[in-house]
Amino acid sequence: MHLTRVPMSTSSLSVGMYVGMLDRPWLETPFIFQGFEIKDRLEISELQKYCSQVYVEIERGKLSERTIRALAASGGAAPQILGAHEEGPAGPRWLHRMVVRLGLGGLLAARAKSKRKGAYDVTCTVRREAPEARAAYDKCATAYRRIVDRTQRVGNVKIDQVIRAVTPLVQSILRNPDAMAWTVFSGKRSGRNYSRAVATSVFAVMFGRHLGFDRKGLQDLAVGGLLLDIGNVELSEELRTATGALTHDEYEQVPHHVRAGVDILQRSKDIEPAVFEMVMYHHERFDGSGYPFQIAGSNIPPLGRIAGIVDCYDAMTTKNAYSPALAAYDAARELNEMRDQQFHAEVVEQFLHTIGMFPTGSIVELSNGSIGLVLEQNRNNPLQPKVMILRNKKGKQSRKPAIMNAKDWEGRGLWIAKGHEHGAFRIDPMDYFN
Repeated sequence: MHLTRVPMSTSSLSVGMYVGMLDRPWLETPFIFQGFEIKDRLEISELQKYCSQVYVEIERGKLSERTIRALAASGGAAPQILGAHEEGPAGPRWLHRMVVRLGLGGLLAARAKSKRKGAYDVTCTVRREAPEARAAYDKCATAYRRIVDRTQRVGNVKIDQVIRAVTPLVQSILRNPDAMAWTVFSGKRSGRNYSRAVATSVFAVMFGRHLGFDRKGLQDLAVGGLLLDIGNVELSEELRTATGALTHDEYEQVPHHVRAGVDILQRSKDIEPAVFEMVMYHHERFDGSGYPFQIAGSNIPPLGRIAGIVDCYDAMTTKNAYSPALAAYDAARELNEMRDQQFHAEVVEQFLHTIGMFPTGSIVELSNGSIGLVLEQNRNNPLQPKVMILRNKKGKQSRKPAIMNAKDWEGRGLWIAKGHEHGAFRIDPMDYFN
C-alpha cells in the first residue's frame, strides 16, 4: 500500500491525524509505537515537546486529505496545548478519556483514583521493597500449590485462602511495582519457585495499578489472575505434565480448562463477578480467534481483555518444553503487532506502558555494545529506564557496575538497542536484587 506523507509543523497538528514519521528517531521520544493516530490534545502537547515537524499519513487517520493539506499549509497555527481546565495526565478529563479509549467504561470510571498524581505513589525504593516483594511472591507461590491440591480433592475454591495468598502481592505492588516485576523476571531466570499463576496475578495487579483501580479492584485482579488456569486440575495428568509438543488430540483438550475453571468457581462460595469474567474470557481474542466462545471486539468484557493480555505476555516470556522464552522487548514488539488483531489496540498500549518496553529485571544491550540490567522504570520515558551497566562495550565485566539514570542518556548518543532473553550472558538478576 502506497502511503502519502505530508510534512506538518507540530503547531498545526490536530486530533484524528495519523503520525507516520518524526523529525528525530522514535527512540529519542516517549512514543513506544512507530506510527499512531492522535487521540487527544495531550498527545499533541507531548509531540510539541520533542519535535518541530512530523509526517502525517493521508490514507490513515480520520481527517480528509483536504483538511490535512490545509492545516499543513497554514504552518503557523497557534500551538494546541492544554488549557488550565484540562488539567494534566493526572486530572479527571485525562483519566476519563483513557477509560473511554480502553473501552472499560463505567467499571474503571467507578474505580478510578484521580486524587493525586499517578493515582498511586511509589512509597519506597526498589532496594527497600526487594525483600518484601520476594517474601510476598514466595508466600503466594506456596499457597497456590495448596489451593490447587485442595481444588483437586474437593472440586471448589476456598476464596479466603486465595485472598490471603494475594494480599501481600497487592500491598508490595502498591508500594513499588518495580520490585515485584524484578522478582517475577528473576524467577523466570532461575526457575526457583516460579509460578505462571503468580506471575499473571502480578501483571494483572500492575496493570490495574497503572489504570487506577481501587484496592478492591486490585484484589479482584489478583485473585482472577491467580485462578486463570485453575481448570487445569480437571485435565488429564498426562496433559498437565506434558514436557514436549502436544499431539493433536491433546491440543484439542486444552480449551476445556476454561469451562472447567468456570465450573469450579460456580461450585465455590463468594466468588466476585470480576473473577468469573477473567477466568471465563481470558482466552478470547479481539478478532474472534480465541476460545471457548469465539466472541470478538467489544463483546469481550473489560476484565477478560486484561486477563487475556497478561496471560499471553507471561506465556511469551516463559520458557517451556516446546517454546523458548522471548526477551521482554521482543514480547512487547509481538504484542504491538497484535494490536486490533488478538488484542484491543488501546489495551496493548496501556499494558506496555505498565511494564515498560524493557521491564525491571530484564537484560538489555546499549547502542555502544555494553550490557546492562534494568533496575527500575522511567515513568516519563519507557525507553530510558534506570540501568546498571554490568559489561562494558568490549564485553569485560564491570568490577563496580555504574548506574545510568534518565539524565545520563541525554547528549551521549546512547540508547537501548535491544533486549536479551532471561539468563543471557549468565546474568542472574537475583544476584543484584539487594
